[in-house]
Amino acid sequence: MINTQQTRAFACGLLLLALAAPVARGAEPAADHRAWQHGIDLIRVGDRLLLVWGSAGNPPRPNLGGAWPHDVYYAWLNPDTRDAASIEPRILVSQPEAQEPPSVAINSRGTILMTSEDGNGGINQHAGLWSSSLNVLRAYPMTIRRGGHSGHVAAMGDRFLITYGEGWAERGGFLDLGTGKDIYARVVENDGTLRKEIKIASGHRDGWPLAAGSDRNWLVVWQRYPAMTLHTALINPAGVMENQREIIGGMPVRYAYNVEFAPHLASYVVTGSSGDGGFVALVDLKGEIVKIQRGLPPMASESRLVLGWDGAQLIGAYPVRPRGVAVVRLSAAAIELVKVIDHPYAWDYAGTTGVFTGPQQVLFATLSTRGLQIIPLSLQLQ
Repeated sequence: MINTQQTRAFACGLLLLALAAPVARGAEPAADHRAWQHGIDLIRVGDRLLLVWGSAGNPPRPNLGGAWPHDVYYAWLNPDTRDAASIEPRILVSQPEAQEPPSVAINSRGTILMTSEDGNGGINQHAGLWSSSLNVLRAYPMTIRRGGHSGHVAAMGDRFLITYGEGWAERGGFLDLGTGKDIYARVVENDGTLRKEIKIASGHRDGWPLAAGSDRNWLVVWQRYPAMTLHTALINPAGVMENQREIIGGMPVRYAYNVEFAPHLASYVVTGSSGDGGFVALVDLKGEIVKIQRGLPPMASESRLVLGWDGAQLIGAYPVRPRGVAVVRLSAAAIELVKVIDHPYAWDYAGTTGVFTGPQQVLFATLSTRGLQIIPLSLQLQ
């Protein structure tokens, strides 16, 4: 995420499609697709599915060359939702300047936390708390970190961990627009009480931190530039960082990685693209890599691995760059590519999420310049 209004406006006129081929000499560069929409998350709330995303209106109307006007929208989905036309977007948060990308989590008490980088009145990481019926418990914006940006949230028990960037290093990075600088995190209690800030990484050029929570701790994952390495760190319930390590190298400039927790394996699953294609790694609750499989199809930027248990095995599905969906089978002994599903949709880089809606049934929700797109898939495994 971009951490100044000036850089954001500059980016609107310069950014290309993530990982696309270079623009021919004399050609006009494409606009940053995140100016239309950016950031999407999907969580289970009881028997319902809550979709949350950032968008410059619905359908989106970007303010190219100026401050982005994104609000945070939500919609309740059914497992049988087949397309975006049946979805009714509603506003969760609206401020004069962009709140994006939103990230959302639900804790064991049914409290929902949404956090976003907020451009209103300067760049800050903000959040709000809602009940499972979306009644306001702690009004947005509650400040998580002044100057914070690019934040994401994960729950563990009745607490949340928000991890975010701070500072911006100009030049370098995607199309020479700069990179994040430092990584922090903060535990947030069920009532919104903020605990002491945790310094995770500093003295480098680190950015785009993601998090997942288990029943014991959280795992934070982030990218380091210019080494293009991916790093992890455990955060324990007391808010103390443990076992920071490098997990893989050869990362793309655009953010092509994700972390989820798999209870059936008692492991975190870190997925992404690296120099030799895609990879899936199992990281135990002590932060150690217990299994890594390289040479898989490359993961699309700002997407995620969706996990589903069919009663006998753990199955994962993730968007492949530039098209298609990879299906993997995970166990403590092996990570196996089962198939790659050919699909005509070209994944954008503004955000993609998904969920298993039934045995071998996956629903992806993805952002684009045309607005929210819903892609249901049958994995058709033997």
